[in-house]
Amino acid sequence: MQKEIKKQLDNILNQPAPDKIKAQLQNLGLSEKDINNQTAIAVALYQQALKGNVNAINTINKMAETVELPTVVSKRENREKYVKKEVKRLTKLFETIPEEQKEVVKQLIQNAGFMSATLDELMNTINENGIKEEYKNGANQFGYKDSVEVKTYNAMIKNYMAVIKQLNDLLPNQNNLKDEFDRFVEEI
Repeated sequence: MQKEIKKQLDNILNQPAPDKIKAQLQNLGLSEKDINNQTAIAVALYQQALKGNVNAINTINKMAETVELPTVVSKRENREKYVKKEVKRLTKLFETIPEEQKEVVKQLIQNAGFMSATLDELMNTINENGIKEEYKNGANQFGYKDSVEVKTYNAMIKNYMAVIKQLNDLLPNQNNLKDEFDRFVEEI
């Protein structure tokens, strides 16, 4: 019986919100496709929290603890593993460089590892959500613009390539390096 009640509640939550509530939520900037009873309840809870309702604040905190934090931790752990793997891979290329260059190379490799992980995350987000996002600047101004992820990706890929070029220039054997650099660029 409890499963049936949960199923019915899920059905109700996913139903379109009443027109009056839908209009209010659209005025807050939500798109019509995102508006349902569940969204209406979440917005009402959020509004109560803004007014200082301690129960609403506690409910939001409990929801955030049970839903969001494990995802963030998981992403952070995956990111750290990815960065370490990339740093290790790049460090192997620079084992034979002179001692005086190792500190500069170390920092460049750290930056390259971080940017590589970030670019990978951005690429996954762009693949999931597309390159455009909706915007609404008032009652009648709306449309599509490049997503924040696309803008960040475009800026970061330029910086990443500049770091890789700097690393490339510091490698001792430029003929061997060209092949490794080409392979590295092709992986991107």
